[in-house]
Amino acid sequence: MDRTQFIKYAQEVVLTVLKITLVQLDKLKEMGDLSGVEILEEKVLIPYERIYGALLEMKIDKMSEEEFKSFEEMVEEIREKNNLSIEKIKIDLEKREKLKNKSGAMVVKKFFNYNLNRFLDKKDKIAEKYNSLATEEQNLENLLKDTVQEEEQFDIIYRLQPVREKLRDVENKYLVVEKDINQLKKKLESKWPYEIYGVISEEELLETYKEAFKMED
Repeated sequence: MDRTQFIKYAQEVVLTVLKITLVQLDKLKEMGDLSGVEILEEKVLIPYERIYGALLEMKIDKMSEEEFKSFEEMVEEIREKNNLSIEKIKIDLEKREKLKNKSGAMVVKKFFNYNLNRFLDKKDKIAEKYNSLATEEQNLENLLKDTVQEEEQFDIIYRLQPVREKLRDVENKYLVVEKDINQLKKKLESKWPYEIYGVISEEELLETYKEAFKMED
């Protein structure tokens, strides 16, 4: 196996580990085993995320023979540790090459981008609402400062209360959508969350989701 092919092989090994890990995490979450989720994320998911990121950036052609041999050994150690057969990895590599832009990975990537744009639009609308409420709050506060009559002051305070409650609600919504945006950006930047679906076709992936929705119904 030449170097160019081996780096693809190495990526496939790590993607397979990440895919298996996601399945295990889902099972632990269903069981309510939060401690197990935390341990698996810390001990497996995060380290392998980093390994995959490093593989994407790796300049394998600039490695010495000794460095490349050590790299090969490291990849094989990962494969054996996770009980993955060479045959399975090679089959998945062939599938990925054959499917390319018609794989499930492209469907998931498009889905991530669609949701990212949707959340960015939502964020803009929330920010617009916030600015409107903040202006209203500021106007009422200024009015309160300029008001001398106690009765009028109580009236302004009474009007201020619901505005501030709405502001807090909008702030919470902003934080939630910001978190969703950051998660999607991370998924798109790290690539593996959609690349793990690169060994199945668009049709297979969509059929799987249809069956999953049927089971939920």
